[in-house]
Parts: sequence; C-alpha cells; structure tokens
Amino acid sequence: MFIRILILALLIIAPSCGSSDLSYEKGAIKGTVTLNGEPLASGKIRFVPAVDTVGKITVAEIKDGQYEFDMERCPALGTHKIEIIATRKTGKKIPIPDEPEGTMRDETEQYLPASYNTNSRLTLEVKAGDNQGNFDLKIKK
Repeated sequence: MFIRILILALLIIAPSCGSSDLSYEKGAIKGTVTLNGEPLASGKIRFVPAVDTVGKITVAEIKDGQYEFDMERCPALGTHKIEIIATRKTGKKIPIPDEPEGTMRDETEQYLPASYNTNSRLTLEVKAGDNQGNFDLKIKK
C-alpha cells in the first residue's frame, strides 16, 4: 500500500518537463537573446545551477535570437547562472588535431565578452511551470 501511495505522489509532483530522472523538479523555459537590440543570430545558452540548486547544467541552442529547452532537457527549479556563448569565423584556416597533416578547418572565436559567459553574473530563477528568460546583451561596437 505504501508503495502505491509513493508512486502516486511521484506522478503528481513529476517535473513539468518529461524525464526519466525524478531526483529533482524541472521547469519549462524559453526566451530571447538580443545583442545591442538585435536578435543574436546563433549561439548557446547554458543554465548552471547555483550552489543551493540541485540539478544538472542544461544547454539550449540559440537561433535567430530564440531558445527553448526541449522536454527532456529543462533546467532544475531554482537559481541558475546564465552563460551565453556565440562564435564566429575569423576567416583563417587552422589544422585539425589528430587528422592527417594538411587537414584544415575554419577558425572560430568567441566574440561575446567573458562577462556573458565564463565570468557571467547573469542569473535567472526557474520556477514550476512555464518560464520566460529574456537577455539583452550590450557590447561596444
């Protein structure tokens, strides 16, 4: 009997995003990322759980300024540090490690300042249900 009640309770409080991992609750989230008022063409957004938030780092693709976590990868409920990564081609070719000599690829560079990724102070609290997370980044031209 106790097992049935426990299973029913878990089903009732199951995360809003589908997952086989019921060790923590999750919240659905989508939003926009703009750079100097224009949609960020492409990149990645990472939600890194704060010390008091139980969960995994989650990552979503940014396309035309929009991102959305799919049902399997929603972030945990709680506060997260937000890291936004965007790269662009430099116009140079560089060798590919562990490939035959002369094999080259386009070089890319991270063009957002560290204050939006490795040293980010951006945060967002994810709550139960649907969440909106919009970020307007500013850099000097």
